[in-house]
Amino acid sequence: MVGRKRTVERRKHKRYKAVEGAYAAISPNSHKLGQVIDISMGGLSFKYIDTISDDADFEQPPEETIFLSSMGYYVGDLPFKTISDYEVTNAPSFSSMKIRKRHVQFTDLSFKQLFDLDYYLRNNVSEQMERLTE
Repeated sequence: MVGRKRTVERRKHKRYKAVEGAYAAISPNSHKLGQVIDISMGGLSFKYIDTISDDADFEQPPEETIFLSSMGYYVGDLPFKTISDYEVTNAPSFSSMKIRKRHVQFTDLSFKQLFDLDYYLRNNVSEQMERLTE
């Protein structure tokens, strides 16, 4: 393993690969909707198409909560903080659209939100992810 750094796993929760058709949307008015890549009780990552340019002259709506859905399952209003958000460089790029990947961490979940998220996970993951590579 020349050139690879060993890293210590800092996650507190096991990560799972999301099933096909699992989607996340940030705050209903943000226009950020995409397919969930992996998810845990602590957070998730998803890819989305960014259609708004960086130099837009209008104010972006606040991003406070995230919504999850898939066939027959829905969890809403999960508070979060963004850990990272970056452009996916190996994805095809269109003139005004860029594919981005966002990693979020859930914050201050209520007991009901934890229960709903646990139920969502039990029905919308395909396998536990031992080590995620990009």
